[in-house]
Amino acid sequence: MLLSLNLKNFAIIDDLSIDFGKGLNIITGETGAGKSIIVDAINIILGDRASSDLIKSGQDEAQVEALFDIGDNKHLKDKLESLGFEAGDDQLLIRRILSRRGKGRVFIGGNIATYSMLEQLTEGIVDVFSQHEHQTLLKEDKHLQLLDEFGGLRVHTEEVGEVYRAYIRLKKELEECESNRRTQVEREDFLRFQCAEIDAARLQVSEDEMLEEERKRLANAERLYSITQEAYEALYEGEKSVFDTLKRIANRVEEAVKIDDTLLETAKSIEKGVVEIQDASFTLRQYAANISFDPDRLNYVDSRLQEIRRLKKKYGGTIEEILQKRKSMEEELGDISGYEGKVEDLQNQLKAVELVLNKRAYELSEKRRASSQKLMKAVEKELEKIGIKNARFVVDLTTKELSYNGGDKVAFLFSGNPDENPKPLTRVASGGELSRIMLVLKEVLARVEGGLVLIFDEADSGIGGAIAEAVGRKIKNLSQSHQVICITHLPQVAKFADTHFTVTKTLTEDSRTRVEVRSLSYEERVKELARMLGGLKVTEKTLEVAQEMLRE
Repeated sequence: MLLSLNLKNFAIIDDLSIDFGKGLNIITGETGAGKSIIVDAINIILGDRASSDLIKSGQDEAQVEALFDIGDNKHLKDKLESLGFEAGDDQLLIRRILSRRGKGRVFIGGNIATYSMLEQLTEGIVDVFSQHEHQTLLKEDKHLQLLDEFGGLRVHTEEVGEVYRAYIRLKKELEECESNRRTQVEREDFLRFQCAEIDAARLQVSEDEMLEEERKRLANAERLYSITQEAYEALYEGEKSVFDTLKRIANRVEEAVKIDDTLLETAKSIEKGVVEIQDASFTLRQYAANISFDPDRLNYVDSRLQEIRRLKKKYGGTIEEILQKRKSMEEELGDISGYEGKVEDLQNQLKAVELVLNKRAYELSEKRRASSQKLMKAVEKELEKIGIKNARFVVDLTTKELSYNGGDKVAFLFSGNPDENPKPLTRVASGGELSRIMLVLKEVLARVEGGLVLIFDEADSGIGGAIAEAVGRKIKNLSQSHQVICITHLPQVAKFADTHFTVTKTLTEDSRTRVEVRSLSYEERVKELARMLGGLKVTEKTLEVAQEMLRE
């Protein structure tokens, strides 16, 4: 509910604070006293564009501030948090500063905000039933929701929404899959080429290391032959070879052992050396004999190493990484080969979900058509009670492309005369007539979760007597479930107030306009109703009638 409204240097107001109550808040006063300024200020809080004309003459800035109680409104608290504001408090303060010097400022909960944030946050907080843009019942995008609420179709609409979202997800996945399938053909050819390239190389783990060693031997064959042959001859084959010299020493030491056996171990070591020198000599001779002087083999090894280096550059730094890459490509090829089956499966799923969606949407449309007939009759019946006779209220259902809320488009149409075709509510000329239509709709659609606050700006325009009484009772009924602020000129409506405010405008001694809003006591209410009944001349009779109205 709206707890308070504070205005400073706004329009003709210097400084004004209004504390609203629960239930029905009635605002009365003479024509031109400034009652509509209150509605203008609330519209500014809701995000209306602010003109510098709204700033009091002689002032550079104006301020409009509204305090709401949002303790029971989880949806609004969630919206606050989604916009980046803390929602722990049960009260919401919105403040706008209008400036002649540049752009104004917006504050939400004490924090500066953008106009976009303000519009998003305040949508649905207040329903202003006058010729202003915040009449949520005038917005055609709300009419479908209202019809569904009236017919108790929310569950059915949500079911359609769930199926529709599943349909869209599958459709998107199928489109992506089919789009990818076109590129997968090229990808498959490329992968198969790469696999064939690696397979053709017939790589072996550590093959490159062995080839590098072989290349060194082949490139240095002559030098290796020269070294090993020279060593063989020095050790065994040449004159005064190491083998012959060591053999002679071994024989001499053997003779010494016969004299002194303490030399036995030394003799064994020398004999062992003779054997090892002989083995080493034979190994060198064999190595030299096996050395290859094959330039063709060297060319092959160089070519093979070059091929391995090329594959390393493309697929990995080692042969092991190349072979692992080959394995991952084989796995990807397996996934690609299953793409056709995936596309077919998605197509079948989409067809099945589409059938369910069409069926649910058709059933929902039939229920909406039945509900629309009931809504039209209910609204026309109530319109007659408040003086709009022979009115035609039409719930116009047309077909649209399927979406999350089905395949129906709904618009509320109205005609106040039987010889005129119904037109959209937004084209209803009379503001008072429009407010009464909105009042009836709000009452008939009482189960709809509307704004926190309902404001009726002169909903009684052009009516009186028993019709005014009926309008008053409807507004009073709405105040049982909503906070209602109603500007009225009719005592038949004002008498239902839970809190009654009067707006007065006076001139001060220095010829400045002063606007005052006061909450009336019981005695003051009697006088105000008497003024509304009798005009400038208030008699004892009008006072008695006013008291009788309040007693009722």
